[in-house]
Amino acid sequence: MMPSGWSAVGGQTQSAYVRGGLLSDDSKDGHSSPSGSSTGSAVAVTAGYAPVSIGAETDGSLICPAGRTALYTMKPTIGLVPRKGIVPVSSNFDSARPMTKSVYDLSVVLDAITDRDSHSYITYMTGSWEDISVAVLDPAEWRFPETFVKDVPEATEQIVGDTIHYPCFHILLRVLTNQVLLFKLRDINAAYDIISLKAKHFARNVPLIPVDKFELDGVNSEAVVTNVDLKRELNAYLENLAESRVRSLQDILDFNKSHADQELPPYHPRQDLFQEAQDLHVSPETYAKHLKHLRHVARDEGVDYILKTYQVDAIIGPADSFITSMATGSGYPIAGIPLSYLDYNGRPLGLAAIAGKNEEGLLIKLLSAWEATFPARRPPPALRG
Repeated sequence: MMPSGWSAVGGQTQSAYVRGGLLSDDSKDGHSSPSGSSTGSAVAVTAGYAPVSIGAETDGSLICPAGRTALYTMKPTIGLVPRKGIVPVSSNFDSARPMTKSVYDLSVVLDAITDRDSHSYITYMTGSWEDISVAVLDPAEWRFPETFVKDVPEATEQIVGDTIHYPCFHILLRVLTNQVLLFKLRDINAAYDIISLKAKHFARNVPLIPVDKFELDGVNSEAVVTNVDLKRELNAYLENLAESRVRSLQDILDFNKSHADQELPPYHPRQDLFQEAQDLHVSPETYAKHLKHLRHVARDEGVDYILKTYQVDAIIGPADSFITSMATGSGYPIAGIPLSYLDYNGRPLGLAAIAGKNEEGLLIKLLSAWEATFPARRPPPALRG
């Protein structure tokens, strides 16, 4: 697969955190990668080029790079943020959203870009876990496959590594200060232990349905809907541009092929996803069946099932996982949360939290509680005074 963060205009985007830069033999979203696809939006903020940025996500395009750059972000409920002017992939899945260094900045930008008349998101910043109930996903199960993230044992051990779960450890955590915790919050399970002591209710390693259940009649329903939407909506977008020689998805394919030395990286001179969308032909009835299946699995059997069964407000899991696909399939809001930094090469490690429809305020409350509990995010080494 093509590494994330490559563009024909600027070449390969590099992480401001990772020692040694992008490794030539790394996987699509390996530990040296800044991830994507809104790579530049994330790196620009964390590298100090802008105080905030706004990118767009279909599935993971902001959650994943935000996790790799120690930023806060949120993809709101589909439809809350106007999509006018955004180059479309799917109106069922796309949403613009901010990437910021603080929850306050995130709230301010959300207030500015959302279609809502109620009170400000800033009012949800209580900094407290006392009325938030949380379920968490097992990081050993919820992680990208090696085709996405090449396994590095040292990094995997830090990310997934077991922690001690017994009463004496919990008593110790209660008396430790955040300054001491700075040396203990180095993996996901350790963070879960802290939350378990502070949240109103906590459920560990809940059985959220895996995304392979998105499959219907031998194909992935999210892929079917995305490809159909991409071809139809991108064609409509291009047709209405005031000035452009490119007027369709097929025109893009042809242009890139004719200018492959400029438009396509030499290590991946292909356009697989565009070609799949161009070649896919399904009836309106088949399309509707896949969309209905996707919504049912992601909502009824997925997010809503966990929220109701375990009586929780949000589900937290690794940012580098298909938790983003659960948000995509359901259309529900999901937020990105900075956690820690890998000893292996310095790259940030993040989490993601998904909540029910129109629960952006609840996620802001959760993010503010997180920010008040855990050590502050660190800027890249080159920016530290």
